[in-house]
Amino acid sequence: MPLLVYLGVPVSGAPNGRVIRSVQKYAGSGYAGNFSKNVYQTGFDGVTWDEDNWLLSTTNLEQGRFQSRGSVANGYLGINVASAGPFFEIDSPEDTNGWPLFSTRLSFATISGFFDSQPNTNGTNFPWLSQYGGDSVISGVPHWSGLILDLGNDTYLDAKVDNKTISNFRSTYDFKAGILIWSYTWTPQGDKGSYQITYRLFANKLYVNQAVVDMEIVPSTVSEATIVNVMDGASAVRTDFVETGEDNGAIFSAVRPNGIANVTAYIYANITGSPNVDLSSRKIVSNKPYIHANDSSIAQGVNVKFQPGETVRITKFVGGASTDAFSDPKKTAKEAASTAMKKGYAKSVRSHIMEWASVMPEHSVDHYALPNGTLPADPNIIDDAVIAVANTYYLLQNTVGKNAIKVASGAPVNVDSISVGGLTSESYAGQVFWDADVWMQPGLVASHPEAAQRFTNFRVAQYEQAQANIQTKFSGSKNQTVFSPSAAIYPWTSGRYGNCTATGPCWDYQYHLNGDIGLSLINQWVASGNTQLFKEKHFPIYDSIANLYADLVVRNGSYWTLTNMTDPVSKYLPTI
Repeated sequence: MPLLVYLGVPVSGAPNGRVIRSVQKYAGSGYAGNFSKNVYQTGFDGVTWDEDNWLLSTTNLEQGRFQSRGSVANGYLGINVASAGPFFEIDSPEDTNGWPLFSTRLSFATISGFFDSQPNTNGTNFPWLSQYGGDSVISGVPHWSGLILDLGNDTYLDAKVDNKTISNFRSTYDFKAGILIWSYTWTPQGDKGSYQITYRLFANKLYVNQAVVDMEIVPSTVSEATIVNVMDGASAVRTDFVETGEDNGAIFSAVRPNGIANVTAYIYANITGSPNVDLSSRKIVSNKPYIHANDSSIAQGVNVKFQPGETVRITKFVGGASTDAFSDPKKTAKEAASTAMKKGYAKSVRSHIMEWASVMPEHSVDHYALPNGTLPADPNIIDDAVIAVANTYYLLQNTVGKNAIKVASGAPVNVDSISVGGLTSESYAGQVFWDADVWMQPGLVASHPEAAQRFTNFRVAQYEQAQANIQTKFSGSKNQTVFSPSAAIYPWTSGRYGNCTATGPCWDYQYHLNGDIGLSLINQWVASGNTQLFKEKHFPIYDSIANLYADLVVRNGSYWTLTNMTDPVSKYLPTI
């Protein structure tokens, strides 16, 4: 009863019953994902789906592969983590991102809208266009989720841990709670005993400047160790270092995107621990293999004493903010971390779970179960059941809901659309393509029209630049065309500015993007019913796109046609 009073919601009924069950599981200690009897083997060995609890779980530890990493975001903060835990990781063997970066592939962390400004990229569509304007690529921030168990003598638990020392491995994504979990036993070489390890990671869906990493260790032997709170600057790609330091027990790191002098991101992190963690022993840790030698890297260790069978718990509270949405990002990030720490893990996880239940109620996704709640014995239907939940979740974790926007005092935290890989990836330079408007938005706007405003908000924010882009017609074959004063054209790829670039040409390329944007505006209007918003913000863009097409087409006998354009790059698309 105290828990129910604490929650302030009734036991029965969705989503309240779901909230209570999830909070009961996660508010205490020891929970690593309990499964119902309604569990199905997927088409991947070792990967199962719990239809009742929305648990996607694997018993495969596949290190150094980006396909096996976890991705956690809340629409503002985003982070990609190793298969073995909430660690920073570089692909092994070393691999590269594809076009246009061709950079080393690594577990990435960023903040929404944290784009840089640079002259060009390693790959482009039309290199010669770089002379008319630079590009904009997503920048990273220090990788903030690492908690390292260091036993000394070069024995530590990180992304590269010897997989022969890991047993009973399981990693689970709880899509109802919005929490990524790891559970396994680590038995390092030598006479060092064994350690039952549990990690839980979430980016708070309600308080979008906050994230939490929770670690539990149950040792088999008496020993002493160090727990290291790591911020790894190797993730802060395409940034300039600003500062690192300690602040009232917390550590922090700050960077700014290359070429952007007036934008800075701050990440703060502080920890609490059970009585066997000596918080007074905090000290800066450096020159360790699990801390990359980068100016924006910073780590802090605390001493811990283990007793056999006695649980040690460390909780890391993270705050993050950048100037793009918050005028004083250092203050915002610091207050976010300290507020979360004062509230504690239980209240933090409760607010997070409640917001996910509000944003993604069970009736908002397709269900494939039979009347008795079980799935048919058909692998395609089992896949459909997983995809219906996972796809929706991964889109929604890159949006910010109305409750979170209100808590953030209306800060512009849901205006950056969704890039190809969302907030946890630098793939395709983290830029916004037509994927957002024609592949992501239509499905999401039908089921979650409020969250889907993120797509149209982005196009509204860059509308003025799209109008200005008409003046760059000299760079293409339409240099003699007279365009309507109200015409606008969006580039193939967009970052901070939405200008025409070598990766994102406006002319003689995929003009269909503009029509895709127009369709997304109509989709938002129809799904939301907000005619006033459409008239004031969206119709002017729609009208500008219509004028663009009217001016682009040329007479071809009895037809009008678009010339010197590139078709959509997929054989699955309808003819346009």
